[in-house]
Amino acid sequence: GPVSVAMAGSGKTILVTGGAGYVGSHCVVELLKEDYNVIVVDNFVNSIKDQSGRGNGYPESINRVQDLTGKLVHFHEADLCNKESLRKVFTCHHGPNKKIDCVIHFAALKAVGESCALPLKYYGNNVTGSANLMEVMMEFDV
Repeated sequence: GPVSVAMAGSGKTILVTGGAGYVGSHCVVELLKEDYNVIVVDNFVNSIKDQSGRGNGYPESINRVQDLTGKLVHFHEADLCNKESLRKVFTCHHGPNKKIDCVIHFAALKAVGESCALPLKYYGNNVTGSANLMEVMMEFDV
């Protein structure tokens, strides 16, 4: 299940999908520097679980981001193609004095060769995942 940590920043709360990937994790660093609270959603397709023995189940990249910035990140392992797993993330961060203010969406399959060989897999993941995310955002008025 999700690990609960106190929000690190005093600013708005930003959900970053694909936040454990290369571009996403660099974005998370910049958001934390600007004092945003950051929630990361990733499904580990292009990232690896931390091997340091911390036991928090976070992606290695997110643990490194936390070390680099000295700030905590909320992390949820979820797949955008599973709308219910997305709803759980939004529910966890919805209530009195807490809400997701904005979403930055990086989660996608992106290997060019494989996308040409398996286009329907890519359409299914990238288009369906994006549509699910937008539907859940609408449900939670984000």
